[in-house]
Amino acid sequence: MPFIHLLLGMVLLLSAPLLRAEAETSAQQAVPLVIGNRSIHIFRVPLGMFSATERADGARRRIDAALAQGGEGWTSVRPTEQGLQVELDGKPLFFVLSGDANTLAGETPEELANRASRNLQKAWAEARENRDPKANVKAFFRVGFATISLLIVLTLAFKLSAKLRGTLVGRLTGWLSATAAHRLSDHSVTLIPSFVDRLLILATWLLGMFLFFVFFTYTLAQFVVTRPASESLSHSILGLGGNALTAVTNALPGIFIAVIIFLVTWVVTRISTEFFANVADKPVERARLNAHTAPATRRIVNASLWLFAVAMAYPYLPGSHTEAFKGLSVILGLMVSIGASGVVGQIVSGVMIVYTYALKKGEYVRIQDYEGTVTELGLFVTRLRTGLGEEIAIPNALVLGNVTRNYSRVQDGRGYVLDAAVTIGYDTPWRQVHALLTEAAQAIPEILAEPPAYVVQTALNDFYVAYKLVVHVNTDVPATRARVASDLHAAIQDAFNRHGVQIMSPHYYRDPSEPKLVPPANWYMPPADRKDFR
Repeated sequence: MPFIHLLLGMVLLLSAPLLRAEAETSAQQAVPLVIGNRSIHIFRVPLGMFSATERADGARRRIDAALAQGGEGWTSVRPTEQGLQVELDGKPLFFVLSGDANTLAGETPEELANRASRNLQKAWAEARENRDPKANVKAFFRVGFATISLLIVLTLAFKLSAKLRGTLVGRLTGWLSATAAHRLSDHSVTLIPSFVDRLLILATWLLGMFLFFVFFTYTLAQFVVTRPASESLSHSILGLGGNALTAVTNALPGIFIAVIIFLVTWVVTRISTEFFANVADKPVERARLNAHTAPATRRIVNASLWLFAVAMAYPYLPGSHTEAFKGLSVILGLMVSIGASGVVGQIVSGVMIVYTYALKKGEYVRIQDYEGTVTELGLFVTRLRTGLGEEIAIPNALVLGNVTRNYSRVQDGRGYVLDAAVTIGYDTPWRQVHALLTEAAQAIPEILAEPPAYVVQTALNDFYVAYKLVVHVNTDVPATRARVASDLHAAIQDAFNRHGVQIMSPHYYRDPSEPKLVPPANWYMPPADRKDFR
């Protein structure tokens, strides 16, 4: 038995804190007192032997009895030894105790008692209105009148907005075209009126939403059942507006600092742009930072400056410390890290092309099957202009990963190399072929005499010998190169036909009975005209 008593004592000792915590929890239980649809007071602590629930039930019964008896509906608060007593027409209804106040929220018993008194007076008026059969009829008439008024006002607002938009946008377009067209681009002249038009449409819709909100809250306020919802909705909107205004006011210093950071960065990037623009006057061979590397360096420096500015201004941006803003930043960072791997690769390839001098602007190159003059070395693509007027954009990674033939670095100075290949049979002396090819090159004015044109034999095939004529063209214009190449091919045909030498390209299987030649008498067969080829 002593062991059992000891065991029970230990159980009671261990369970005492739990029982005490449960008692404190029940003591702090919040029990609302609701009359109709209106909250009067929240009971949190017991009064003597009456719990918070019993206090709320007793108050509800006394209030229902007082409302049923009628009266003047005067409410008052009287301090007593037990607490603040709320009365209706001199009849005590319930006590507001100091424990009912939520001290963490800054509430006081006096504030709760006065609020309960005001809510009780509204509940008495609504109960009296609810017993009046004419009240609902009047409310329906008021709602109908408000509905008609809303439809009329919305119709007038949208018609007035359409007329105002047409007049204002038309006059603004005419004014910009007449007075500011020389200072603005054609795109800006059409964009500004379009922006004003969209702004007026947005203002009209905001006005319509405001009018509908006023109508909705007014309609809810006409009926006793929905009147608390109308008051709650109005208070919520006003609270949101006040919070927004407070948030904007608190964010102004941070926005000011962020604007200063961005303005300083903008000024520094302008200085950087001017500096790198002046570097274009330096020769490419005499400095590391020159006209070739300056554009890419300018982009890298300016991008780094803006990234640094964003990182510095980020803590001062409104909402940057909220969880939503942080979550959005994480999502954007993840999207950029996943999707930008190819973009970063293109940028790195472009930087390597520029700083290794693999290509230069104005050089004539061949990349895979693409041939033309380099017009742009961008961060993402390299652009070529062909002799036929086409512009080809090649990704930088493709340029860096393939063999590039540069025709502009064979000789110093202006111009680049041009070659033409022909295949001639073994029965034609190779010395004659060399002479015919050099003779054809001499007929083209744009081909330089120094360095002289030369011929190389590139292959001894089964049926013919492959010859390549290499010349230097004195031009930097892509279209001129295409024309010179065409003129050179035509001159080669003329020279070989004039001397009776058959060109064997591309292939053949047996010697023809007669050489396939075009005699000079047939060089200008219709519709060719001799005057067009002088």
